[in-house]
Amino acid sequence: MLKSKEMLAPAKELTLMMEAGYVYRYAGKFREAREIFQGVRAMLTKTDAVEIALAGVALDEKKLDEAEAHCRRALEVNPGSPAAYNQLAEVLLLQNDNAGAQKSLKRSIELSPNGPSAALAKALMKAAAMLARKS
Repeated sequence: MLKSKEMLAPAKELTLMMEAGYVYRYAGKFREAREIFQGVRAMLTKTDAVEIALAGVALDEKKLDEAEAHCRRALEVNPGSPAAYNQLAEVLLLQNDNAGAQKSLKRSIELSPNGPSAALAKALMKAAAMLARKS
């Protein structure tokens, strides 16, 4: 999460920048999205949210190694981030690392068993189990 003492710009402006980055991402303008997220990261060095956003852009571009690196940086910044573990699991599934994905999803659920991330983690675990049966 964003912590006020880490911010160099007002929270409203940073929130708008993140939202703009997501708009560009969902519009398929990945370069622009990445540039915005990198700008926010320069101002907020202690948040996992920007790294998760950058991982999403890399996933959209099918740059799986880059997406994994962003997820791991998010976990370095915040080892207790269920969202980062979920994003990492998605990347690992796409890299055919089912065991790694399962481990990441279990950790996400451990961290927040009743939170919104848990529902996604459980859905991804079902997908991982289906993929494992097909292998």
